[in-house]
Amino acid sequence: MNIYNKIGTPPWNRQDFLENLEEFSEVYKNRPVKSNDGGMKAAQLFYAWYTIKKLQPKVIIESGVWYGQGTWAFEQAAPDAALHCIDPTPRYKSLEGYESKKATYYTSDFLNLDWSKVEKDGTLCFFDDHQNALERVLRCSQLGFKTIMFEDNYPFGQGDCYSIKKALNKNEIRDIIPGLKISDYIKHITKTYLEFPPIFAAEENRWGLPWETYETPVPLLEEVEEEYQKVYLEELKNYTWINYMELK
Repeated sequence: MNIYNKIGTPPWNRQDFLENLEEFSEVYKNRPVKSNDGGMKAAQLFYAWYTIKKLQPKVIIESGVWYGQGTWAFEQAAPDAALHCIDPTPRYKSLEGYESKKATYYTSDFLNLDWSKVEKDGTLCFFDDHQNALERVLRCSQLGFKTIMFEDNYPFGQGDCYSIKKALNKNEIRDIIPGLKISDYIKHITKTYLEFPPIFAAEENRWGLPWETYETPVPLLEEVEEEYQKVYLEELKNYTWINYMELK
């Protein structure tokens, strides 16, 4: 890994990812949303579940609920965590969706909500909302939230939103303020940044380009060796460089 997909020392490693794949495949069998088109499926949801299982946050802020599959996975990983779920279009209320009985739901944007009563230590902010990641990081830093994940972490020149991967790219030459580049600022306020590796690689990415077109961590697996691993072939090309951040 190089500086564009790793800063600092993350609190886990590839071997631990591998050792948790089978457990999540069993959890995933009981998912409430069987067809989560447009949302996270096994390959992406694994890392969201894994991170929350390991960290056991007291509070989870989820921006971008969709049909509620992520909310459900968070509950499986940290059943005692308080959940704050944000989505302007409550698809989770549909017959196909999952609405948690313990979560507090909002339709306003993360940036516009009052988080003053939420304990900052022990909170994880999970963004799967296709919004400007830089704005969210700046707001988290201002409020005192330290632990963040972005599911829509697109490479430079791709995707529908500005991502941290784009901010750290060598081709990002813009300043956040005169004389201070966006990439340098992100590095300055970040203790840890990790792009989770794809579980498998594909020949082409979601844009029909060769897999190696963009800086990407080495996949966890080269081929299916166990039956439970087959579920991770789902949405193989839709890998989004899902990432984990700790702010200073």
